[in-house]
Amino acid sequence: MIPNPDKQSVFDKAAGCILEGGNVEAQDANTSTAVEMEGLVAYSTTRGPMQALITKTASPMWRFTDTTEIPISFYPSHAPAPSDAEKYKIKETLVKDIDSKWKIRVDGSYYFNDKAAQKYASLCLMAVDPSVVGAGPDSGKLLQRCLSKLKTILAPFLTNSWKYTLKYDTVYRGILSSQGFALNDVNADFGNTMYNDHHYHYGYWIVTAAIVNKLAPTWSGLVELNRMASFLVRDVANPSWSDPYFTKFRSFDWFRGHSYSHGILSFADGKDQESSSEDMNFHYGIALFGQVTGDEELASIGRLMVKLNARAIQTYFLLTDANRAQPAKFRPNKVTGILFDNKVNYATWFSPQKYAIHGIQMILVSPVTEYVRTREFVSEEWDQVLSRIPDIVNDNLRNPWLSLLYVNYATVNKTLALTKLEKCKMDDGLSRSWALYMAAARSGI
Repeated sequence: MIPNPDKQSVFDKAAGCILEGGNVEAQDANTSTAVEMEGLVAYSTTRGPMQALITKTASPMWRFTDTTEIPISFYPSHAPAPSDAEKYKIKETLVKDIDSKWKIRVDGSYYFNDKAAQKYASLCLMAVDPSVVGAGPDSGKLLQRCLSKLKTILAPFLTNSWKYTLKYDTVYRGILSSQGFALNDVNADFGNTMYNDHHYHYGYWIVTAAIVNKLAPTWSGLVELNRMASFLVRDVANPSWSDPYFTKFRSFDWFRGHSYSHGILSFADGKDQESSSEDMNFHYGIALFGQVTGDEELASIGRLMVKLNARAIQTYFLLTDANRAQPAKFRPNKVTGILFDNKVNYATWFSPQKYAIHGIQMILVSPVTEYVRTREFVSEEWDQVLSRIPDIVNDNLRNPWLSLLYVNYATVNKTLALTKLEKCKMDDGLSRSWALYMAAARSGI
């Protein structure tokens, strides 16, 4: 079926031209163009109207330009103001978090262990930030306490000695948790053994490895840490055709600009993506990891994936009033929830609650979050949906999801957010000091 019969001749010219794949050149920006647009629009199943592009080059080539800059840094773009750091006792809270009991189960989930690892590593980043700890001699001692604990909890990861070890799969050429095999359960650890959610799980480890490289560049365990982290990078986003051991870009779809969560199992509604923020964390992680290990090719690929993924998230997952990818009746939800290839479902896999449907798009909080979740979107989402959620209306600070919602809201109202974050229960992947730190660094009033 041709959407516009008047354009029959244009379709005839392109007959037989089928895009089967190609190579991606990792550049931060590309100012040239090799396409022209015709007045042809077709509709994708769940991603809105698609504009026809016809190449003008002898061999088919599509070049796109994005001049938006998203800094790849371990720290937010603005340091917390000294007055905020003092008023909300960020240093005191950091010391408590560092001196608290850290937990990573040797028989636990890779996903939850991963979240914990990045949470603890982020404490060490704050321990050397003068805006938090000042410049006195005690700051160095605090960092050493933090790094010592971090190295201890990382030890089983370095030696792959947890109860459910990571295994190399020769069939699909990837790294798997052995838990699914041990329990004979394809859904164990969110289906990790079936290649589900690898970019979610492994992104946390890669960011953690990057942080350790930055803060402890002479650590004796760094070689093993980087070896393990590199395996996980190659499992999810191996960039090389010449690597015979791992599939190239297993999870990321360069056409759609985001990864897929489902692995090798079929699903009636097609592949899907739920947590766009954890997808972004993986790309952010490989950009950081490439940066600190001197692998400029990996860093460039990571930066490109961050920019492309930010566009995709803002187009398909976070729905401003001006969004045109989703139908007008769906846009008031403000987020897609689960984006399948064949449907969009305002839901999560685990909870029907709105705070979870929106909160899963906020896990976790990192320095690139502010470039993905714009002030315009955050304001609309809060005013139209989040402010009306019963737990927000009733100030139920016992709900840990509110910690994510309020860090997010700091973009609009930093003072209110910080006041709530002093008292509310924290998400299991978020420390109170990091929540206060990131909220205080936002530009909200």
